[in-house]
Amino acid sequence: MNHRVSSSLADLITRVEGELQRVGYGPRTIGRYQRPWARLAAYMADRGLSYDTQVGLNFLEEVYHITVFTALTNEDKVRARAITVLNEYYLHGMVRPRHRVSAVSLLTRYPDVLADFQASQQTQRSPVTLKTYDKYLGKFLLYLENHGVMELAQITAATILAYTDMLCSDTPATLYNALGALRVFLRHLHAQGLVAQDWSGAVPNVRRPPDAHLPSTFSAEEIEQILSAVDRANPTGKRDYAMLLLAARLGLRSGDIRHLTFADLRWETNVIDRVLEKTGKRVTLPLSEEVGMAIIDYVKHGRPTADGNVVFLRHVPPIQPLTAPALSGIVKQYMVRGGVAPKPGHRPGPHAMRHSLASALLEDNVPLPVIAEILGHTQTRTTGVYLKISVEQLRRCALPVPMFDWNVGQEVF
Repeated sequence: MNHRVSSSLADLITRVEGELQRVGYGPRTIGRYQRPWARLAAYMADRGLSYDTQVGLNFLEEVYHITVFTALTNEDKVRARAITVLNEYYLHGMVRPRHRVSAVSLLTRYPDVLADFQASQQTQRSPVTLKTYDKYLGKFLLYLENHGVMELAQITAATILAYTDMLCSDTPATLYNALGALRVFLRHLHAQGLVAQDWSGAVPNVRRPPDAHLPSTFSAEEIEQILSAVDRANPTGKRDYAMLLLAARLGLRSGDIRHLTFADLRWETNVIDRVLEKTGKRVTLPLSEEVGMAIIDYVKHGRPTADGNVVFLRHVPPIQPLTAPALSGIVKQYMVRGGVAPKPGHRPGPHAMRHSLASALLEDNVPLPVIAEILGHTQTRTTGVYLKISVEQLRRCALPVPMFDWNVGQEVF
């Protein structure tokens, strides 16, 4: 499928702006892309160029010195994204929705197909996995609609390859998960007789070892800097402090912090007893005086008056549980206030605090099975990834270098 858009740069930008608005980009975000686009127009005019994807990539390299899209500053992320959306629309005639806008909400033809798939998977997959499938498969079905595939029976290997080509700019983890979800979905379509052939074999294989990257962490000093930066004299600060403590002291994931309920808090035994969202595993964690008092302070003196069982809420309308980006933004906010500088390639957020707890426990010689139980891992192998960031544990793995007697003038190897 070749959907390359043949038009002037000005026309391409106009079309991209309309597409960005359609899929949920706000005026502020689109406005931030205008400056790189203006510089791109000047760059092309000086060289007498017509736009194609290579021109866009050359522009990034020559003007902004961006050659890889990892460990970028916030400003360079905007510049890279400005060209990425141009290239995505130029090649595929569409831009994928923002994370805050579900692709499913944009579907006009296939929402029932996705709902049937979800129903068929409920006994086999966790709610978190089903939510992930919803995100990735909604984008695939939206791609089909945007490219005139009005019947599932029209799907071909070329359709799948054209769609996966659009994913090439994603991170390895995102690509791996998106392709995995697509394979499961295509097998389902064949099993239900909705397509004549099982097209899952046409989905490219992407190898991503589970321990292919180092977890992002904070040092113990940085954790304290972040916590000390919270103003606990106001309601928002009380809420933020309690949530940060749950991440830093207990290692709870973002979803388990944001959706923590009063029923999870067992004050009579001073524990948190909760079924984790990601794994479905029940964990019982100690509710220390520090964490417990922070939660009590928030509930008594900071939490908005609202119905519902969820502990932590937004403090501006609509009064409801926080979103994942909101909690990540809270961590970044107090990093800035506490003077904690971001590291290249570091992904700051509540999960980095969870990683930091695991690393600290390893440094204290806590056995891996115990750490796995604290973090709610179903397999110790998952916890083993933290060995890579524990310098002391790595030092113990080092083998002694044998003495070697160099004989000058004699062949050794």
